[in-house]
Amino acid sequence: MDKIPLTTFIKNWISRYKLPIAIVLVVMLVAAAVITEKVLEITENPAFCGKNCHIMRPYYDSWRTSSHNDVRCVECHYEPGLIGHIKGKMNGLMQFYSYETTVEEYNGQLYAKVMDKNCLLCHEKRIFSSDVGYMGINFSHSNHLLQPKRGISITCTTCHSMLVIGMQDHRSVTDPSCAQCHPSIVQQDVGHLVVTTSSCFTCHFRDVPGNNSISGCPSCHGPPKEMNKNYTNFNHTTHLQRGSDCMTCHINISTNANDIVPKNKCYSCHNIKERVDKYDDFKFVHTNHVTNNKIACYQCHSNVKHEPKIKENLCANCHGQEHPKDWLTTHKKEVMIGKVCSDCHQTKFCIDCHASVVAGGKKLQ
Repeated sequence: MDKIPLTTFIKNWISRYKLPIAIVLVVMLVAAAVITEKVLEITENPAFCGKNCHIMRPYYDSWRTSSHNDVRCVECHYEPGLIGHIKGKMNGLMQFYSYETTVEEYNGQLYAKVMDKNCLLCHEKRIFSSDVGYMGINFSHSNHLLQPKRGISITCTTCHSMLVIGMQDHRSVTDPSCAQCHPSIVQQDVGHLVVTTSSCFTCHFRDVPGNNSISGCPSCHGPPKEMNKNYTNFNHTTHLQRGSDCMTCHINISTNANDIVPKNKCYSCHNIKERVDKYDDFKFVHTNHVTNNKIACYQCHSNVKHEPKIKENLCANCHGQEHPKDWLTTHKKEVMIGKVCSDCHQTKFCIDCHASVVAGGKKLQ
């Protein structure tokens, strides 16, 4: 008896059972689609990495408490489109494989490059909007994002950094210390996508004579609102109208702005001599680090701080004669019986400098 060829046998078998086979294939395809959709849903949930991978936990926690906690991680970290999504999945699988196959403690450098086009999918209007009055700062997105500043084309993440670990070492735009001059500031985001002012200060104060801002103080903020501090009225506007410069009264405008980036810091990421030899090429270094690869300024530069302080005995330099140093000794009797300055002096004599206070049960003005 002749053997039936295998191909003929398969064709006959398929012809005989084609309906069950078709049903099984449809079921398998539907099951594959459902499983794939479920796997994508699970793996693209921020909690999948944030809760299951301890090295991602700080980033997950900062995202969860930020103003972007209603946006999934993949919507920012994957490039838009199908190709970008596939590339993101491949990169994630490679990182997962690296993490799982590392015997010792994982020391891979966590690095995420968020493209401007991801941000602009939701925030395009901000580029063309007028100046943003944010936390007392006058800021224009179009002036910074669409035009190179000091020869550097900056990106969204140049200012909106993904800094999480070590956040306490870099001033954020919502840092409480800013409230010293801007009492309207309210503490908001403390981590993910926060504006790190160190990046702003690195550009504004670097290589500027006189420890001043390259664009001047009024470019970012006008004079602080009038403050009553230590029972003293001080009017910034009046002094500025007289031609006084900010540095007439303030010191420590910036610190660490002109620190030189040590060449050996390059070896933290690079081990190729040809790359390190580009250390002195300003345009190459900043184009490839800031513009192309979204590296934050503080990764190379020192943490620049802007914490101006008032010079000691400042008022006495100009107003020493208006207020005798021994006034309390010479007026001891008047103070003890509860008199106030306006009982003897004209009101204007005091309130030009002093705030309204209550002394001896009476209001000064």
